[in-house]
Amino acid sequence: MFSVFLVEDEPLIRQNMRNALENGDEPYICAGEAGDGELALTIIQDVKPDILITDIKMPFMDGLTLARHAKAIIPWLRVIIVSGYDDFDLARQAIGIGVDQYILKPVANKDLFAALRAAGEKITEHKRQSVTFLKNLSNEEMIRNALLGTFLEQLCSGEIGPDEALRRAEELSVNLLSKYYTVAVARCEENGGLPNRQAIASKVKYLLVDSTDVRFYISGMDLIVLIVKGSFEIDATERAYHSAQTLKHELEGDLSLKLTIGISTVVNRISAIRDAWHEACVLLKTFGHAHRGRIFCAGDLGRADTPVAASLDEIFNTDVAERLKFATPRDVPGIVEEFTKNLDCNEMQGILNRYYVLMDLTAAAMRIIRDFNPSIDNSGLSGQFVEREQVFSSAVSVRECAELATKICLKFIELRDSGNNCHHRKLVHKACAYIRENYNSPDISLNTVASYVSLSPTHFSTIFAQEMSETFIDYLTGVRMEKVKELLVSTDEKIVSIAFSVGYNEPNYLSYLFKKREGLSPKEYRSQKSPVRDKT
Repeated sequence: MFSVFLVEDEPLIRQNMRNALENGDEPYICAGEAGDGELALTIIQDVKPDILITDIKMPFMDGLTLARHAKAIIPWLRVIIVSGYDDFDLARQAIGIGVDQYILKPVANKDLFAALRAAGEKITEHKRQSVTFLKNLSNEEMIRNALLGTFLEQLCSGEIGPDEALRRAEELSVNLLSKYYTVAVARCEENGGLPNRQAIASKVKYLLVDSTDVRFYISGMDLIVLIVKGSFEIDATERAYHSAQTLKHELEGDLSLKLTIGISTVVNRISAIRDAWHEACVLLKTFGHAHRGRIFCAGDLGRADTPVAASLDEIFNTDVAERLKFATPRDVPGIVEEFTKNLDCNEMQGILNRYYVLMDLTAAAMRIIRDFNPSIDNSGLSGQFVEREQVFSSAVSVRECAELATKICLKFIELRDSGNNCHHRKLVHKACAYIRENYNSPDISLNTVASYVSLSPTHFSTIFAQEMSETFIDYLTGVRMEKVKELLVSTDEKIVSIAFSVGYNEPNYLSYLFKKREGLSPKEYRSQKSPVRDKT
């Protein structure tokens, strides 16, 4: 059974395609639908369909742009473009971004299912090639893979330094040099761990066979570790995220495994790969307990501008501090329970001992806060948690210790998240300034602006909407429309010229957006607001 997502701005057409899928006897189910590309992209990220069917001409985000973004998020996605435009250039662009089929409106059911069958055959062929690849691996390749895995594990654990790493990499014909590195650690959530290490290793190797920028090894019974290279910081993060997505899709689908994956922030030297691995492990151990089966990226949790593993060595051996780092309010009771479980043993019976333990918790929280938000005022940070007198008085009993520990944890989360918000606010304001300066470029997009502020498009889209209370597309359109209104009133330029001057290649699309926002066509607006003669 293949899941299909429908994107079409004409409700009747979308309904007809949905009815065809639901009423047909073929192995396709409708996993969701949307009326425009921008809305679809946010849903697709969660649904992760096998096949995307999208119109090519839509408001807010066209089908080609949607396909490009969707395939970046879901590398295995098959895309079918539906269009009323028999345009060779559009078809050429569609092929260039990896679209599988291009069919014209009105869409007959036979054409729709023919395209779906072709996409389904490609998915099936991919699975067949995977099996063939596994069967054809030679003993020599298996031995080399084992040696490479041992080498990479030693690199991540810090057993070998940069010089030795480069020498070993050369012996194994592996290009280890890169400007940036990211480490992703995937944990198998099954009780027995990975069912067959050799089969899993071969499967992962097949999935990554076309990429020389991603290396992997299997650690223990339940961990798959990816070391990812990138020419740019965002490139390394995106490659890691895409590889993690592919890994989850293929292993969970074919082998019925459940993976939780932690992705480190980016490092810029071979010796720091150990720190990146360390960070990914901490992220997985602390944040993955409550959210199994998800992918967590440390860079999306407020550490993008801080040195990697600035205090990881200090907190790594402290389970409570590890869990606290990426905790949510819902996690606090469990953290406090773990924190207080030994406070009633003989060694901790004294009030003074309990006082020191509470102060250690406060100190750990303060260290993490400073990592998340280096600009925070250290002098007043301690007082925002608790006063020493309050700590001492709460050390009288385990119950009071637990109550104060809860308050410290919740205050920590509040301060940590406010630091994230401050960081995000600066990035969004930087993005807005960039948009206002470059709104007239037809190439400006969610991707280009996200790259400018060094965030993934998905993460940037989320924080932009949260900070501005509108989507990136709405903001960009608003900036452009304000300039259009200014030009309509102050000049006698034709609508065609105005469209090009604000970044639109299609005057009709500008007119559509303008009337939707203003309730008037550009011509009507000019007639009302300006005596200048309209030349359109």
